[in-house]
Amino acid sequence: MKTLETDVLIVGAGLAGRNAAAELRETAPELRVLITDSGGAASTEIMGFSAPVHPGDSPELFLRDILVSGGGLADPELARTLAEGAIPELRRLERCGIRFDRTADGRYDTVNAVGSSLPRVVHSGTTTGKQAMRLLKTDMRNLRIVHLMKKDGIITGAFADDGTRISAKAVILAGGGFAGLWKFSTWSRNRRGDCLILASDAGAELTGLGCVQFEPTVAVFPEHCSGFPVITTILHEGATLRNRQGQSLLPREAPIPRKSELAKRILREINAGNALPHGGILYDLSGLNEEIFAGKYPEYHIKFKQIEPDFKRLAFEVKPGAHTTLGGIRINSRCETSVPGLFAAGEAVGGIHGRDRIGGNAGLEVFVFGRIAGKSAADYVRKTKRIRPPKLDFPFRPTPENIFREIAVILDSSFDPLKDPGKLEKGIDLLKQLPPFPHVRLAIAALDDALSHP
Repeated sequence: MKTLETDVLIVGAGLAGRNAAAELRETAPELRVLITDSGGAASTEIMGFSAPVHPGDSPELFLRDILVSGGGLADPELARTLAEGAIPELRRLERCGIRFDRTADGRYDTVNAVGSSLPRVVHSGTTTGKQAMRLLKTDMRNLRIVHLMKKDGIITGAFADDGTRISAKAVILAGGGFAGLWKFSTWSRNRRGDCLILASDAGAELTGLGCVQFEPTVAVFPEHCSGFPVITTILHEGATLRNRQGQSLLPREAPIPRKSELAKRILREINAGNALPHGGILYDLSGLNEEIFAGKYPEYHIKFKQIEPDFKRLAFEVKPGAHTTLGGIRINSRCETSVPGLFAAGEAVGGIHGRDRIGGNAGLEVFVFGRIAGKSAADYVRKTKRIRPPKLDFPFRPTPENIFREIAVILDSSFDPLKDPGKLEKGIDLLKQLPPFPHVRLAIAALDDALSHP
């Protein structure tokens, strides 16, 4: 059995993991860092992130929006950490060389995201995530971590699925959420909650698993676009949602609702029999100014023109799809879990957003909490002696693919934006009939929590 030794093991090489690694390199270069990843990160898709740079905006107003959107379930301490960390992370990225778009008068060209009281999403074209991933490029090993080792209640390392044994003084879990468990999802199958299972099996607490954000406008047609999330910010710029009778789902004078409310509105319309032939609602982009759209969303413009060269005829059929899981590993503002030596950041974490996430905050949290996780792990490692991992047999028993397929079908039919209690209860009953693999238990816990927080 192969054995590796490091000071800090980072699970996940998206922007949360890379920011943690960068913090460790910059502030604790003497420490050894090992990053593992099994693929599937979506950090390259981050267009931009929330920052209170608009005239009249402030971290306090930003915090208020986060807490309102969270519906009483966001952790105020974590929400404040996110709101106050936005401007420092923006400045850091600017120092690194990312040039954020500006208006003619020199102000930031902010996008008005659904759920924000002011335009707040700063961006560099539509490639902020891609640029940050390149800036934070780092060496990594293609390993899937499947078990965390402890001794006397303290983290001592991990096992990979190929049997590799890793000795580590600290572990940072930054491997994403669990929306890949749904059949109709914007995520890959690599995002099925592995980090949550690692944390739970190690004794850490999970929180808010029933808080799942369904992207309201995920394409179901054209067929080759199925699963593609069509951005909602353009609803502020002339795009419309219409049912099969041509009626708008968004009254002209009313504000655009938060994503959770928008997803419910679309699903209710579909359930009422007002869907188009492929089961979705029409997302009509013909009202957009193509020149302005191309300037603000250049990559989307190229992609959309490939779908329909005549921009005035551009439209999708859309319905809600599982997108961001807002529940996950419970942490404090230092990214510490309840297990000594175990830290977490990014979408693997729960409690930051509560019931619903403001557009742009997923892009922000990977920078703010990734950096904090790296700093906290460095502080911990410097004052902690290495504990040799116990001699254990290789403990990995993977969830079979046929079980994943059954979980996906059950979640699609039972857990949607409306959180119907009868459907949730039926879903729990069906899941309990499956063998109790860890991902089955995670799905049951998510449905059970959704029942508790309708």
